[in-house]
Amino acid sequence: MVIKYSSPLLSQNTSKIKCLRSNYVPCILFLQNIQEFDNLKQDDPSKNHKADHFSQFATQSIHSGENPSTSAPPIYQAVTVDGVYLRSGNPTIDALETRITTLEGGTSSIATSSGTSAISQTLTALLSAGDRIVCHKTIYAWTKVVLDSYLAKFGVEVAYIDMRDLEQLRLALERPTRLVYFEPITNPTVDVIDTEAVARIVKRTEAIVVVDNTYLTPYHLKPFNWDIDIVIHSATKYLCGHGDALAGLIVCRTPEFVERIAHVRNAYGGVLSPQNAFLTLRGIKTLSLRMKQHAANAQQVAEYLENHPKVSQVNYPGLKSNLGYKVAKRMIINGFGGMVNFGLINSAQQERFLKRVQLCKPWVSLGDTQSLVTAENLGGLIPGGYDRIRMSVGLESIDDIIADIELALGN
Repeated sequence: MVIKYSSPLLSQNTSKIKCLRSNYVPCILFLQNIQEFDNLKQDDPSKNHKADHFSQFATQSIHSGENPSTSAPPIYQAVTVDGVYLRSGNPTIDALETRITTLEGGTSSIATSSGTSAISQTLTALLSAGDRIVCHKTIYAWTKVVLDSYLAKFGVEVAYIDMRDLEQLRLALERPTRLVYFEPITNPTVDVIDTEAVARIVKRTEAIVVVDNTYLTPYHLKPFNWDIDIVIHSATKYLCGHGDALAGLIVCRTPEFVERIAHVRNAYGGVLSPQNAFLTLRGIKTLSLRMKQHAANAQQVAEYLENHPKVSQVNYPGLKSNLGYKVAKRMIINGFGGMVNFGLINSAQQERFLKRVQLCKPWVSLGDTQSLVTAENLGGLIPGGYDRIRMSVGLESIDDIIADIELALGN
């Protein structure tokens, strides 16, 4: 039996394949697979997301942006795909951008090489010499470096205020302001910023509102519900979730912001690698399961620490004693996240605590499957020392996490 088949994968001489009857079925299956691959090559994975119309978060986390013809997103490692240079986009990266856009409820997204890259490219795209930016007084340390050490020398003015005090925000906005920037749950203090109230006040002005939603992810908080303009993620953290890839994501409410930031990404070259895009896509598939457990474990860790005689104060949005509890309960869904901040009565014991933990790792970063702890000098009270501990509560057994903390505290 001779089957006529034309495919760019087959040379002209092999387009007629002779199939013995004994091999007929395998031969047909082989040709069907080639045909499927031919079709797949013509497809853009980011545009084959038939499951996007499903509204449930867990389903969207798995299927949005996926090509239904493959069991996993293909990694387009090529520098140029269909004539498009990697710096401007890539089908694997496009699939990730589609997924986070769906989960956050934005218009479009831009993937970058890291969270800090996402922050710096966004601010560079939106700010010019002479502009003024208002920030909450506590933000991620490297965001502060970008603002104070780099944008400031190009003539951008930065005003730091306590955004928990809405009157301070109103007063700050009496002066012309180009952009307002904050984290709904602050890094590393774990303070709660009333995102809805801040957005409502800022929207009375012409300022752009940018939030870093790394701590909560769209599983816990969707800032676009309150007309936030841009949402940033260090996708290295909870979105990827396994400590094996650097990635940043910028989700925009309007196409105008997308175009401006994408142009900066292209100019600066801070593009995400296809491999890391794949790892982040894979991580997001289990986001709802992981965030649920992170939050459950963090709640129990916070309650344990709050009642420990060696602990002076615990900051966690899920504690009723927390100053931001009422705001967090109204604003955050599905728990209160996986980050806890606490201090010891004897602050000199902070470093000792970090040396004694065994299960929890005394490492930077957060949002990993394993519990991570770092020391912070938030108040500058101890020259060269630390006065607080930030804990990213992992997915280990809660009994083992608490036992490790107990051991490190010296009981």
